[in-house]
Amino acid sequence: MSKAQRFEPHLDARSGRVGFIVADLQTVHWGHLRLMMEMAGNCDIGIVAIGSTQLHGVDGHPFTFDQRKDMVQAIFGQQFKILPLQDIDASLETGDWLKYVLSRIASASLPAPTDYFTGSAIDARFYTDYFATLEDPSISNGPVRTFSSPKADRRLHIVDRASAPNLSGREIRHLIEARDPEWHNYVPARLWNYVERHYPPHLRTAIKTGGEMPGDVPVGTRWIAGSDPTVMVLRDDGKWRPSREGGDEKLSTRRVGS
Repeated sequence: MSKAQRFEPHLDARSGRVGFIVADLQTVHWGHLRLMMEMAGNCDIGIVAIGSTQLHGVDGHPFTFDQRKDMVQAIFGQQFKILPLQDIDASLETGDWLKYVLSRIASASLPAPTDYFTGSAIDARFYTDYFATLEDPSISNGPVRTFSSPKADRRLHIVDRASAPNLSGREIRHLIEARDPEWHNYVPARLWNYVERHYPPHLRTAIKTGGEMPGDVPVGTRWIAGSDPTVMVLRDDGKWRPSREGGDEKLSTRRVGS
């Protein structure tokens, strides 16, 4: 069987532009996808830089870099180049963050970006010295406002979040951790099972049932049966055992199916 050939777009279907997005992607939601789709429609090459990759399995940062990469590629395949970034505690005034980002792009042998995509004018401030300023000439196309630098062939695109309201990543994580199915409204359906299987169980509330044992749940899931206050934890050998934390369970619980 011959190997599948790599798809190449028609030579006439090119813009010559390189797009760039920086996001933590904890969890990948519809707001992120709108940015990526805007980049895909404008640029031949898209770079998705994933931030805070030194953190995972803790409050606010549940997923590893590879897991966040998995979620992007579940939707877009190999379309984008994925770049890891770490926090360097740089302030806006020094410009160190922009220097760090551009150096990471270069060290990964990726082309210099021409277009930056963001959903926030506040976030854009970290990149205006390179792409375009908010005082540069701009045009609007629906919810997207594009600023073009008169000094260089670079652009800054701001996708108005108000045009397609979505909860913040923090709010979505709160729903996931509370096992509230409302989070499905804000995350692509293709990622629902991935989130359920890979979201760190120790960050989520215990499942509470009338006594029946939860089925097909990840190792580390916590469970409270009926009126028994004992918190049980699913261990790696497939057996439920009492939590070592004993009665220190502080998270709220949610009855399965409610």
